[in-house]
Amino acid sequence: MINAEFMDIFGILAFVIILIIGLMIKFKRKKLSDKSFNWIGIILIIIGILGLVVDSIIVWSFLRG
Repeated sequence: MINAEFMDIFGILAFVIILIIGLMIKFKRKKLSDKSFNWIGIILIIIGILGLVVDSIIVWSFLRG
């Protein structure tokens, strides 16, 4: 059985990947002509930051006891 703590740590890694993809879309936009990619990058950055904060708080509270 997989522990919930493992899934939270796995979630942190997933949100870091989402954040990196959002940053790449946002800053590599020069090559992309469609402006919707700009919004997609911003939305992915917001989701990545919020998810990273929430999962980090959950893991931190678990590690503190």
